[in-house]
Amino acid sequence: MKNLREQVSQVRPNNQRVSDWVDNYLNDCALNGREVTILTQWCISKDLEPRWQAAGGRFEPTKRERQLFSKELPSVLAMFGQAGLQVSWWLTFNRSYLNSGRIEPEIEEVYRAMIKSLAKPLENTGQVILLDWEDEILLKRSEPTKGDVSPLISARALEVELKRHGDWVRDEARLTQTGDEIRRDALFQIACEAEEGRLLLSPLSPLGSDFIIIPLEMPERYDFFTLLAPTFKERIVAALHLYPWRISE
Repeated sequence: MKNLREQVSQVRPNNQRVSDWVDNYLNDCALNGREVTILTQWCISKDLEPRWQAAGGRFEPTKRERQLFSKELPSVLAMFGQAGLQVSWWLTFNRSYLNSGRIEPEIEEVYRAMIKSLAKPLENTGQVILLDWEDEILLKRSEPTKGDVSPLISARALEVELKRHGDWVRDEARLTQTGDEIRRDALFQIACEAEEGRLLLSPLSPLGSDFIIIPLEMPERYDFFTLLAPTFKERIVAALHLYPWRISE
């Protein structure tokens, strides 16, 4: 835990601290000979298309993508191994909840193949498995939660999300949308995130009852997962550098 906390503190200033829940979960795994289950979600969305186009219709790994699989993941796995803990690390490819955010299928397939190639040595160890969230786990498209979650969203949180989503639409995905369209899509996405949080902590969770999350996006991106699963963010261990797919990173 000491090494893990040091790694988290080095990733970025004011990073989310590792919670007591994580301590208790890892202790329970150690005492009972259980595998540690880790979830890392890899976003596959429209903002990859400008990268594809800028490279002349192909993908070359970024420095961060290479380092993630050659250094960062092996380093975290080594921490668990030194403590005598076995790991089952799920890396899931997650498409955008929104039609406007979905990448062209042919481009998606090329990108996924590149990432799988980088991950192959780790997959061969049996500790890391790459899966498609919709096609191989849910067996359907992600959906919003039933019922209206709007009353659970604070005005400040919605304001921050509308700005974040608007910036993503314009600067990363390079889409043209009106303010009403941005608001509609943001609310739909929030409802999908609430449902995903509920599912992951439910008795029907595909990962089982207990797991930790090592994100590739800022922990704040999981705020709306807590609308129906209030303890969701206690599971976050932000031990990896973020957004490895961004050219600017």
